[in-house]
Amino acid sequence: MRAENKFARFMRTSGPIRFLLPIALVLIVLGIVLFAFNNATKDYVETTGTVTAVNEVAGTDDATEYEIRFSYTVEGTAYNGEITLSQSYTVGESITVYYDPANPSEYSNSKDTALIAIIIIAVGVILLVASIVITVMKVKKNKELDNYVLDDALLEKYRNRALSNEEVEYYCSYDGKTFKPGYIVEDRNRRVVYEAINTKNVPALPREFEFVNHYTNTTATHKVTRPFDTSFNNEVFSTTSTIKFDGANIWEYLHKAGIRISTDLTSVFPKIRYIISLAGEEIARVETSSQYVHEEDEEGKKIKMPIGRYYYRIWTKELDLELLFLTVFAISETNQTVVE
Repeated sequence: MRAENKFARFMRTSGPIRFLLPIALVLIVLGIVLFAFNNATKDYVETTGTVTAVNEVAGTDDATEYEIRFSYTVEGTAYNGEITLSQSYTVGESITVYYDPANPSEYSNSKDTALIAIIIIAVGVILLVASIVITVMKVKKNKELDNYVLDDALLEKYRNRALSNEEVEYYCSYDGKTFKPGYIVEDRNRRVVYEAINTKNVPALPREFEFVNHYTNTTATHKVTRPFDTSFNNEVFSTTSTIKFDGANIWEYLHKAGIRISTDLTSVFPKIRYIISLAGEEIARVETSSQYVHEEDEEGKKIKMPIGRYYYRIWTKELDLELLFLTVFAISETNQTVVE
């Protein structure tokens, strides 16, 4: 696996800990600070002070705040204090004050219990543990996929499959302008060699695609659900979603068939290149393209940037396009950006 693919896998696998760990640490530190503050004021005694002056001051986010000055008396001795609040008082009005009986000049306008601080710390600890557990689970899953062994019959089939003598380039584009939108795969001579036609596209219901292989003149109908997220976060390198393909998770289906995908994140920027392997051997390179999938159509066009999904160039020696096209279909229909 290439260096950038290792980086991509790291970004995907470490997503939970990168996302949750900072939040967990902030909550734990905040909880400790609050707990220390509450612990420092737990012995404070309540008394009633009198507002002596009120000054309006500029607050954050255009909110008005008030600088409240007050006095309070402890055992015949008068003390003065000052706090800033969002609530306004009038001169002469009473205000609740908490003071330190060991040093009455030390005061506070609140005396909260440590319960809130304990809850914040507990939430932080839960997120910390969750980030570690989820990351470990992701690492374990990747190792299981790497060590997944196909059965002997399937391996023998792959070893004996026919291959082209030379690498062939194909062009996959999405046709969304008809009542039956779908994918079209063409060769360099613009001959359609494969199609996936969306024959039933009813909102909230599984779609129905007809996969047409023009090499073999065969058609197969498949039910495909709409994409749904499978990750807890939406980071650029950690986006994960899936679809159901004939009732099975599309990625589990491809994994069991021996397919693995690694993503080249750097060498063709801003394009994304997917390296497709079958039973441990590279079988194709798939690269995102602009809507002008044929290079000659792209020449002279101002817009050459890949748009992320639906348009691809494919290089392969595979003659049987069934599994390869299904992999491209899965990439396009979901949000897969790194090692899978």
